[in-house]
Amino acid sequence: MRWYDLEPDVCMAISMIECAPADAQVEYAEYIIKLVKERDKEFDYIKNLAKTNLAKRHARWYDKNETISTAFAYLKETKKELQKDISLSVLAYINSAVVKA
Repeated sequence: MRWYDLEPDVCMAISMIECAPADAQVEYAEYIIKLVKERDKEFDYIKNLAKTNLAKRHARWYDKNETISTAFAYLKETKKELQKDISLSVLAYINSAVVKA
């Protein structure tokens, strides 16, 4: 089971990002990074995360892009409640982008 399968809202947000065009994926990833930095008061743990998995064999679809990989690493390390809150914000952001298009 993948880390984001445990919470339906997180799973939906990740799935929506995966299905988006490449430029939109990066935009959504940047939005996740922004939200984590704004909302996670214990942001210090993120400094210890590896910035990228690009040197690995691309085991996951999101490892191919450093911004997306970083965003998901940040999201993965937040508390479950914050993961859900950020995921709901991302889903609303995605919906607003679709409505504008």
